[in-house]
Amino acid sequence: MTAVAYAEEIDFESEALLDSSIRFQCPLSPHPVTPRNVFLTGSTGFLGAFLLDELLQKTEARIYCLVRAADRTQAYQRIAGHLRGYGLWNDSVGERIFAVPGDLSQNHMGLGRAEFTELAGRIDVIYHNAGWVNMALPYAQLKSANVAGTREVLRLAGAEITKPVHFVSSIAVFYTDTRENGSLLTEADIPVYDPTLRGGYSKSKWVADRLVARAQARGLPASIYRPVRIMGHSQTGAMNDTSDLLPLLLKGCILLGRYPAFDTKITLVPVDYVSRAMVHLAGQEKSWGRAFHFMNRTPVEWRRLMTTLRDFGYPLEEVGYDEWWRDLRQQVRRADTPLAHKRFLSTLIVAMTAPHFLFYRRPEMDSRYTDEGLEGAGISCPAVDDALIGTYLAWWQKTGFLPAC
Repeated sequence: MTAVAYAEEIDFESEALLDSSIRFQCPLSPHPVTPRNVFLTGSTGFLGAFLLDELLQKTEARIYCLVRAADRTQAYQRIAGHLRGYGLWNDSVGERIFAVPGDLSQNHMGLGRAEFTELAGRIDVIYHNAGWVNMALPYAQLKSANVAGTREVLRLAGAEITKPVHFVSSIAVFYTDTRENGSLLTEADIPVYDPTLRGGYSKSKWVADRLVARAQARGLPASIYRPVRIMGHSQTGAMNDTSDLLPLLLKGCILLGRYPAFDTKITLVPVDYVSRAMVHLAGQEKSWGRAFHFMNRTPVEWRRLMTTLRDFGYPLEEVGYDEWWRDLRQQVRRADTPLAHKRFLSTLIVAMTAPHFLFYRRPEMDSRYTDEGLEGAGISCPAVDDALIGTYLAWWQKTGFLPAC
């Protein structure tokens, strides 16, 4: 049975039903917007590192980070090493980071019942950012991390005391063929499931998104954050995870010396904007029950992006997509193509053929709740301009991801 056939048999509406045992009848945390103790998932991921840094800077809370590790020492070392990789580590705040070795996909997050209960009674607020991001995998393989993990987070939120949950979803939960061209996508819109929702990852985020919404309906004070593509830090360019299709495609075009003629716009949001905005919004009680769109009002034209690469020093020629695709596959087969290039270009081929949204024609998006919540905070999304793209290119050169010009 193929992965596609298997996926068609899944009842996603049923997948998004919340266990009846998960209730929110306990008293609300005494510190729901100015927490003393925060639980964070995904701290060793890309956005998670910057969320952890922002929480350490903007709150006085102790941050409990769930990490896959054999013990607390190994878990703490993973967190510290990850922050150092982004230049975020600071010894002065290390004592406020508490590593919790566990596994989000397991019952009670892999913690013993006593530890789970003790943690549930201590935490004031939960930031659920963890997830397995892989566009090539089917829903069935992503379910344990992205769906079951969210259920366990909601179980924690309702145990002992009720704790607000701030959940990182994705704008891709809306990307189906049922949306009318020209219709405005508002933050109050509900993502309705449709079989045209592409890819196991998007489906797993849709289910998790709806689980949080159902928890809201049961009384959980929760907020859902739906960003577009998250890229590097706006000032440093820091982005050590280059598995996203956009950096893969840019490098592939540079290696080939050619780029496909696309008539589209590329949108993205820097990771520091997302982390700053999310922590600021989470500090407001009026954010409970709302969803927020993290978007960029100034996307970049694909051809303009290629011009920026040329201005940076990379010789690039525009060709038709079919010709570019043939060249890409031929380079993998050619005997004189360096082995490292073959491996990379093979990865790019897989990424291009897996479901993705790089060239998806996005609807117009409303960000009224986001704008309202950030008013006066000095937090805004930088434009996708030559300066920002240049910052990313410089970082990728510095880290060796891109060849020198």
